[in-house]
Amino acid sequence: MKITLVGHYPPPYGGVAALMKQMEAALSANGSRVGIFNLGSGKPAGDNVVNFRTDNRIVEFLQLWRSFAFSDSDIFHYLSASYRSFWLGATCILLARLTGRRIVISFVGGAFKDFVDGMNPLARSIARSTLGLAHAVIACNSDIEEVLKTLLPERRISRMANCFPPLTTNGSILPRNVEEFISSHSPVVTSTGAACTEYGLNGALEAVAELRREYPRIGLVLVLTRYGNAKNERELLDAVGTLALRDHVLIERNLPDFVSLIKRSDALLRSALVDGDSVSVRESLFIGLPTVASDTPFRPKGVILFRKGDPKDMARKLSQALKREKGRTAPEAEKEGEENVEKLLSIYRAVLGPDQPSEPHLRGNSADRRAGT
Repeated sequence: MKITLVGHYPPPYGGVAALMKQMEAALSANGSRVGIFNLGSGKPAGDNVVNFRTDNRIVEFLQLWRSFAFSDSDIFHYLSASYRSFWLGATCILLARLTGRRIVISFVGGAFKDFVDGMNPLARSIARSTLGLAHAVIACNSDIEEVLKTLLPERRISRMANCFPPLTTNGSILPRNVEEFISSHSPVVTSTGAACTEYGLNGALEAVAELRREYPRIGLVLVLTRYGNAKNERELLDAVGTLALRDHVLIERNLPDFVSLIKRSDALLRSALVDGDSVSVRESLFIGLPTVASDTPFRPKGVILFRKGDPKDMARKLSQALKREKGRTAPEAEKEGEENVEKLLSIYRAVLGPDQPSEPHLRGNSADRRAGT
């Protein structure tokens, strides 16, 4: 079976990009051939990667149409995590149908409910019509599942968490400034998110400032993804100065090996005010790191929860976490990761039905690797 994953693929690095890499590795390890249609801004190299133009929507649309038509994949799987990616996913569903291909779509973004609630009647009708053409629809948590049921009341929605084995690392050498920061601070807390209000990063800074009384050498490594905005980033940087944290906070961007970083940390902090099924939380739990996260509607077992938007409660729960020892992979996380791989393959088999090929087939030539040139 050949599957093509469609969405943002690193670099740059971020939650959905990390999830896509994990799914690629897990499916490959189970004997599937995996292709990548990269719709992100980076241009990663790879024999299985097709990059597309992102600066011209008409060209991007034509490239996608051609790539769907000439790919040798049995299944396409689109990962939707943002407002733009929702409508791009709808476009990919239409293109898959026009070219006679089978397509699955997953929804993994925490703001999906607000997005759907804000749709006008015309947009809601278009969304309902296009999503109804997908061969399978997957939600990463119960909230997203319920929203999808309002759009597709007659449709079965599969539910599957963003839990896959994280990419293994051999203790990769982190950038020199990160290594120096870790060696000069204790304890070290790691967090990640975009510079925008829904990630609650200013609250994370306030919590670290509060903890300086108990941990004078505490350090926070904050890995920013590229999907924030300039205004919020300025406010974040100003807050570092206002809270006297310049020597206690290191802001990094586009870190290629997040797992190696959290392996070197003492706790992971997820301060988001809205969330889907955070990949960084899953990675942290998988390696046995004390994990503190906001009490958004969906968190996996093993997370220490604080009241979202409450820096003082965040600080209290972080203090509790920092007194715990780092352990090994939680058995339930390892089991769920293995089960999700089989669950995903079962969805693909159901979509293929009796037409599932016993040998990889070719439909024309493989997708043009120069699509993004």
